[in-house]
Amino acid sequence: MAEATVRKGITYAERDAGEMKLDLYLPERENPPLVVYVHGGGWIAATRSNIPDPERYAAEWGCAIASVSYRLQAVPDGAAVEEMYDPSNPTPRGAFPDHFVDVKAAIRWLRAHADEYGYDAEQIAAWGSSAGGHLALLAGVVDDVTDLGDAYADEVEKTVAPEESGAVQAVVSWYGAADFGIVADERGGDENGEDDGLIPLLLGGPQSEVPERWAQASPVTHVTPESPPALLMHGREDEVVDVEHSHRFFDALNDAGVDAVFYELRDLNHVWVEDVEDIEGEGVAMDLLAAEPTHAQSVYEATHVDEGGSPDPLFADLPPAGPEPIRRFLERTIE
Repeated sequence: MAEATVRKGITYAERDAGEMKLDLYLPERENPPLVVYVHGGGWIAATRSNIPDPERYAAEWGCAIASVSYRLQAVPDGAAVEEMYDPSNPTPRGAFPDHFVDVKAAIRWLRAHADEYGYDAEQIAAWGSSAGGHLALLAGVVDDVTDLGDAYADEVEKTVAPEESGAVQAVVSWYGAADFGIVADERGGDENGEDDGLIPLLLGGPQSEVPERWAQASPVTHVTPESPPALLMHGREDEVVDVEHSHRFFDALNDAGVDAVFYELRDLNHVWVEDVEDIEGEGVAMDLLAAEPTHAQSVYEATHVDEGGSPDPLFADLPPAGPEPIRRFLERTIE
């Protein structure tokens, strides 16, 4: 059985709040492509250990996997989301866009140290879940951290391997937030609590007060014809991040002429459970996703052909949701 070498607790950045670290899983393969995993947890909770079986999938997919920490959102006393805050979590804290700045810093650092650890710095995919899906999508459609937008111009700085590129060549998103306008539509105006809750805390205020921040933090805003191909997976019954996020992002890619595949799992909620009370984290998520019998699913494909060319879809067929379509997507996009 193939195995992977594990390197844990590698520091990639020194922040005022503390050291930012990553864990690296290296397959027994010369110069493999790299997958950068961004964990979920509502931008506030969890750690880089919140990842589905990275040793197994690094070995089986023949990809190096780096699971990265990023500064979590600081939670002021009395905040409506205080119940999500775990004071024992050792991850340094900050305020958005620190989360995004750190993910991009990790990508650049990993490029700068590719020869040291033995993976291909030119072939990198970002993979994230939930809040990490948002950050992975944003890392895909915003090549340089300084391109996030004018609303954040004074809050982004490249201090880690600034000469390296932060771009990625592919993105995998599990139930990632893609358009914060959906959140605003769901919440209504201030009288319905728009100024309260997780997203206003993350983005520095309600949409009515800081609309540019809400728009520029939304990955769908930044989609262009140069955006990388994407594999999206989302549960139709998701009560935490509405499946409409993935629908809108897929449609934006399709409209821009970017290839994408979107798996909509018809009977599943957030983190691939049936009831949000059963959420245990991403560590068991792949097993739930690949559980038998196969989950009912709808699959949408966007395949674009240059004039005079022939169709070249991301998948020759559509395997059931689980590790296999991710393996094939990575093989197709970053091999």
